[in-house]
This record gives sequence, C-alpha cells and structure tokens, in this order.
Amino acid sequence: MRKDRELSNIEANERRILQNIKVADLVQVTAFNKDKMTVDVKPLVKRNISGTYVSPPPILSVKVVYVPMVADDVVLKPNIRAGDLGVVVYLDLDSDSAISSGAESQPTSVRLHSGDDAVFVGVLTPGL
Repeated sequence: MRKDRELSNIEANERRILQNIKVADLVQVTAFNKDKMTVDVKPLVKRNISGTYVSPPPILSVKVVYVPMVADDVVLKPNIRAGDLGVVVYLDLDSDSAISSGAESQPTSVRLHSGDDAVFVGVLTPGL
C-alpha cells in the first residue's frame, strides 16, 4: 500500500512538472517580416490558470522554418499573411548562438522552452 502511494506521488509530481513545459502552440500570424523571415503570432488556445481561462500573450519575431524552393536559380520564400494559422515549436534550450552562427554552440542563457526560442512551422488550413 505504501509503495502505491509513493508511486502515485511521484507520478503526480512528474505531471505537475510536465504541465509547465511548453512544447508547441497553434497560432495565428499577426505580422510577417519577409526580409528577416520572422512572424509575430497570437496563440489561439487559452490557458487554464487557477480555474480561469486566459489568452496567452503574443510571441514576437519568431523565426520562420521553411523549405526553400528554387525555380530558375531563384529561391522562393513563403508568402505568409496576417491571419494565417500555423504552429510554433518551443526549442528546448536557448538557441540564439546556434541559429545566428549555423554551427554547434553552447546556450547563452538558462532559458528552457521559451518564446524567445520558438520557431514558426508551416501554415495550416483551418476546417480541413
């Protein structure tokens, strides 16, 4: 009986920890910067905080992940528009150095699953 209670406590503690980890959000684009390939987005699913559902804050200057397409030696970039839906993925660690250098690097802060380390992945078509 004592072992069952210990296991239940361990599972409950693990669940509480995991509930605070952000992995991804369904978002709506509010602005797109084609030169910098970044978007400003608004998460669409409200968060439950102490029994009250609240809108999460916007996430600004999120790097866009895309597959470059080449036609006649011209790289075609996506044309993302305000109102488009997509997914933001929160990278595990501070990725500033790796993204800016394109090389393996150490994190420059202790950030974990932060909006500062989010990337925008694709555009979704609602209702399909």
